[in-house]
Amino acid sequence: MDKKKLGIIAAGAAVCVAGVVGYAAFGWKWMGRTTGLNLRLASPDALIVTKSLSSLPRDLLTIPLARDVLREDFVFYYEQHQDRLGLSGTLRRIAYEHQLGWGDQLIKMVLDEPAEVALWRDGDGTLKHFAIAVSRNSFTRLLEEGGKVALKDSQMTRAGEIRVDGDAVPVFALAYAYQRTMLFAAHGKRMVILSHPGMLFGGEDGKTLNSDNADAVINMLAAEGKKNASFRDQFQLAPGAVDGHSVAVKADYLSFGYQPFFGGLAAMRFDFKKGQWSTSALMDAAKLQAGGYDNGALWPALPHNPAACFALPADWAAMQPVLGNIDSALEGVATQFAGPAAVCWYGSSRLYSPLVIATRKKGSSDELLARLFDTAVGDSRRGDVKKTAGKGGATLWQRSAATPLGAQLPTMAIAGDTVLFSPDAALVERALAVGRKQAPAIADRLADSSRTVGLIAPSALSELIRKETFDALPSSREPVLRAAADVHLVPRLEALKKYPPYRLVLKSLPRSGASWQPVEWQALER
Repeated sequence: MDKKKLGIIAAGAAVCVAGVVGYAAFGWKWMGRTTGLNLRLASPDALIVTKSLSSLPRDLLTIPLARDVLREDFVFYYEQHQDRLGLSGTLRRIAYEHQLGWGDQLIKMVLDEPAEVALWRDGDGTLKHFAIAVSRNSFTRLLEEGGKVALKDSQMTRAGEIRVDGDAVPVFALAYAYQRTMLFAAHGKRMVILSHPGMLFGGEDGKTLNSDNADAVINMLAAEGKKNASFRDQFQLAPGAVDGHSVAVKADYLSFGYQPFFGGLAAMRFDFKKGQWSTSALMDAAKLQAGGYDNGALWPALPHNPAACFALPADWAAMQPVLGNIDSALEGVATQFAGPAAVCWYGSSRLYSPLVIATRKKGSSDELLARLFDTAVGDSRRGDVKKTAGKGGATLWQRSAATPLGAQLPTMAIAGDTVLFSPDAALVERALAVGRKQAPAIADRLADSSRTVGLIAPSALSELIRKETFDALPSSREPVLRAAADVHLVPRLEALKKYPPYRLVLKSLPRSGASWQPVEWQALER
């Protein structure tokens, strides 16, 4: 095979890796015109380090719950998705027009290579944008030859140039389907693929190089060493190959941007090794010292059978500036609290109305918390906050609030040192009943609640998902989507119900610095 053919194969390999695995993991859509995306490539939201990208979807199905819910359709969907088929068609056309002798086996060959996949959230919060870095011999030589051929092709163009270790490195763009374009570049043994041109170029003409993001790409393309390990360093991942898969996601992404309020938890990691998945949490000892992470006081105050519930190491001091911006008189609210906080969703309520619980310090001011509730909840034109005395010495504050989903009755309650809040007044009442020993608590089923950081009840969760989905898809207005949900979603939700509740147990805490700590999934009796 001559160099020209090898070049085209290398260029096709770049596209295969990005196209197939990128969409297989999370999906993307290029919204037409090449505009900057306002991403910071130096700081990804998630990182996948894998021995074989092609095996990741099937290895996810080794988890029994995932296998029953996603089924083999999960793998088939991504293998037969229109974007992958369009990508394959583009490569076939290039191969045919340039008289090359390779076919679809190229996709399988490339996807079996070790790789790193960094992901960033889009404006809608989904992990839509990605960069894939792979190491392989002779990338530069092959892409030089491939570039010569690609410049004659209608779907491949030279988008720009960056400098890596003093060398000029061309950046190529491939338009492989309608409103689908990706970038790729290579230097030495390294190749980087970007899912969207706006990750590197912007400006009014869509061709201006973003210098900060270019530096991140240059680091990814640099020779083996500290520079191209910058992503792993952010996630505290060891250098070198992995025997399986390692998927790390920053807590800031998982919490919709609220992670600064519980800085002790930096990220979550899921590892696949020797046929088994495991979970770890990246904990920062210095930030944990502010509030601790002993959850023993939370679970006895929460109603049993949540769909999902998570306790977080709250950094109350970090909330002071935010509260001060709302109302200068509220700056002292954060000093009223101590220890972790928890947020729980229940199948009897709605996704938008979780129950939040925290512990206040002894001698704290009710008036200050009442002011916070008055400032943050509802519209004073709908009436004043109603303060009432509840059973067992509890005090409740309520105000009717108009929302796009109808009128709500947000409620805050203080019972002793426990502070409760929910847009659903019924959940607060349930929690107060737990405090009066008139209803079962989550802790009744936990042998050791202090290190329990989360609970998931698949059966209650399935009911919550069903309720939210069907309310969003009324059969009278969305007959097609509702019929699809009935056929495809309902059987999977039924499969969820057979699984017992699980609790997540953080086995240990770091003594200093930031380090990964094991998290165990323990099944509870129904």
